[in-house]
Amino acid sequence: MTARRATQQRLDPLGTLAAWPLAPGLAAVVLCYSVIATVLQSDQVQNPLLATLAVLAMAAAAGTLVIATQPAHSPFGRQAHIVMVTLAVLGYLFEALSRWGSNELVQDDFGPISIGLLLLALAPYRPWREIALSGAIASVIAIAITLPQAGTFRIDVPVAVYAIVSVVQILAPAAAGAAYSRRVVTSILAWQTDARRAIVARTEEARGQLARAVVEQQVTALKSGVIPFLTDVLERGTVTALDIAQAGQLAAEVRRTLVAEIDRTWLDSVVTRERAALAERGTPGLLVVADPEHRATVFGAEQRAATAALIGALCAAPGFDPHSLVVQITGSPQPRTPGARSRPAPSADVPTSARVAPAQRSNSSAPGHLAAPAPSPGGRPAPAPSAHLPTSARVAPPQRSNSSAPGHLADAHAPALGQTPLAILTGPPAPAQFDTITLQAALDVPPRKVRALLRPYLGVIRVVFGNVRVTVRRPSLTIEFDAVRENTSSAAAPTALATPATPIGVRANKAPRQVR
Repeated sequence: MTARRATQQRLDPLGTLAAWPLAPGLAAVVLCYSVIATVLQSDQVQNPLLATLAVLAMAAAAGTLVIATQPAHSPFGRQAHIVMVTLAVLGYLFEALSRWGSNELVQDDFGPISIGLLLLALAPYRPWREIALSGAIASVIAIAITLPQAGTFRIDVPVAVYAIVSVVQILAPAAAGAAYSRRVVTSILAWQTDARRAIVARTEEARGQLARAVVEQQVTALKSGVIPFLTDVLERGTVTALDIAQAGQLAAEVRRTLVAEIDRTWLDSVVTRERAALAERGTPGLLVVADPEHRATVFGAEQRAATAALIGALCAAPGFDPHSLVVQITGSPQPRTPGARSRPAPSADVPTSARVAPAQRSNSSAPGHLAAPAPSPGGRPAPAPSAHLPTSARVAPPQRSNSSAPGHLADAHAPALGQTPLAILTGPPAPAQFDTITLQAALDVPPRKVRALLRPYLGVIRVVFGNVRVTVRRPSLTIEFDAVRENTSSAAAPTALATPATPIGVRANKAPRQVR
């Protein structure tokens, strides 16, 4: 996220949750003041219908603020910002029209100060530039509404004074909110930068210690079986058939251990930690992680922390069934929410960064299938590239396509085979992929208590993820949310055609891992 679009809610979701009661408080002040001002100044009202519409519009603006800032609807988006400011400005306009020709004072109008307070309430939720711009636009509208009424005001002062009085009520709170937003965002970004530098420095310092610890752990594992076996063989000086069979078993065990360590992700560590906590409480259970493609490894630090906190909250919740938690991560080129916006999925066989010319991609679903190339200038059709090429004519390094099948790689055709040279062109970046995280658990508590328990955690989840969906049917609980993952591999530079390369293997999907 760039500093221009950063907000406190996106950088510090927990801090914003703590400040949320300020939004309903300011909304209540706006609503009460608009009603009281309308009642006390009823003798100035010329059109009761417009006065009523003014109060209703201001109430709608305050309601928009309260609803959009709730943790269940976070983050506060630009659309809600525009709707709230528009309703507040309409309320001010209706108020002015309802008193047109009989308004005695500028400073007692509820429109300007209400707009300013609503903009002030946006400080933790919107970028400071948008708050300042909204205040400036509302101030221009306030001047346009105030100056034509200069002849009806009870106090006789220069016209500019009327404009200043109406504008200050908007600009002062809006400037305060913009200043707060800018200062908080700058402080958080500076703190994050310093924290990253400290983490990098400490990582470099601890790299040697970690390496030694890993070596010692591996040596300890070998001492339990491999080293005693080799020592015994050396002492005897002969190798029997039984030794060969035992060596094969030890090698298989070592390989399984290494593969398990390689396949282990931070999500497995989180589940292992929660399993240990359940065992300490005397309720050992079965926690299942289904992430065969290791999509959890691309999650950011905020996403990992939010997911781990949610899993911990579920495991520690009252009425939790320790044998019911399932964490699954699947990928798709489109979000699962029908109304969510997304770009079209790329081709399943050839990355967009490897556009082939002059041959064009056909509609065939077979990998490597190309349509007939365009005719040459002499009228003769150019030779079609072979659909089956040896692995020595691959593009190096092979690029993983966006196909859902793991290990599916895009093919290229080398001119060394006598075919027409194919130009590898750089295309636009591939569309973003969506990783859908699904958490399923059983909580034997009423749905209302479940939602109250998860409200703060889901408030953070909605900020760092998208399209959060919660389904509560006692005792079943299902939480789904999407993570946008940019496909950066297809945005690389043009790839040169390579000399003979190693054969390309296809890794099959693995079954879901169970942590007992």
